[in-house]
Amino acid sequence: MAEQIAATVNGDPIPRQAVDFELQRLIHFYQQQGVPEEQIRLQLDDLKAKALEQAIGTKLLIDEAKRLDIPVSGDDLDAQFETYVKQFGGDRERLEKAIAAQGMTVERFKQELRQGVMINKLIEQVCSAVPHPTDEEIKAHYEAHRGEYTTQDRVLAQHILVKPESDKPEDKAAAKAKLEAIRGRIVSGESTFAHEAKLHSDCPSGKQNGGSLGWFGRGMMVKPFEEAAFGLALDTVSDILETPFGYHIIVKTGEEKGRTPTLEELREKIASFLFHAKRGQAVSDHVAELRAKADVKLA
Repeated sequence: MAEQIAATVNGDPIPRQAVDFELQRLIHFYQQQGVPEEQIRLQLDDLKAKALEQAIGTKLLIDEAKRLDIPVSGDDLDAQFETYVKQFGGDRERLEKAIAAQGMTVERFKQELRQGVMINKLIEQVCSAVPHPTDEEIKAHYEAHRGEYTTQDRVLAQHILVKPESDKPEDKAAAKAKLEAIRGRIVSGESTFAHEAKLHSDCPSGKQNGGSLGWFGRGMMVKPFEEAAFGLALDTVSDILETPFGYHIIVKTGEEKGRTPTLEELREKIASFLFHAKRGQAVSDHVAELRAKADVKLA
């Protein structure tokens, strides 16, 4: 089957596979940032267009690095390869099997790495004059985005859920009685909350991690559950409460009050963000210059 071409740059083809690779990287990045899957799906056409532009930009940077004859030493390449070995727990054989599973030889993989090292060196050249942000820029960013750094109240809690078999009064009474017995064993010290959750909770959190729900803020749970969790004293087992899911008991094991960090607390984080944003803009500008001189045709 002939390789599908997404575009050409100065007559050289960019395979559709390269664009798909960039698309998967973008999707993974958005997932890491907590963007909901539904929102990612709604933005898929925009992401595909962005992936194509990134693939074209990568090709332009590779060509420029080759034109400048940016050197890559054996040590440079070995160091880059070792970063991948570390990602596989130091198991070189596992990495080589993963490379083979992608239909690629180790030599071909190292050729790809060489291009990556060349691009990184070119980027360092392009960004060499990028200035670090000034105190005024850091302060202006903080003032403009203060609300984005403000955290909300949140709690760390475990719960045990017992679901009635039906809405019949006798089934609801049986579920509540079961939970009362569980609560009694915990409060008396006969058993632990985590142990009882693993044995008896009808919520997946019970079987997986002793009933832990992790940290959550207001608006993330149904109202009766939220009010009980936020109103509890630390390490105190709640009374039984009812929600549309069934009957619960809760223990709050941690809490944090919402606050706005000071400028000094955020200075290093903001400085890093602004510096990398400037570097990103410098690279984007350089790619735009290269593209203006190139013959780029979309398939």
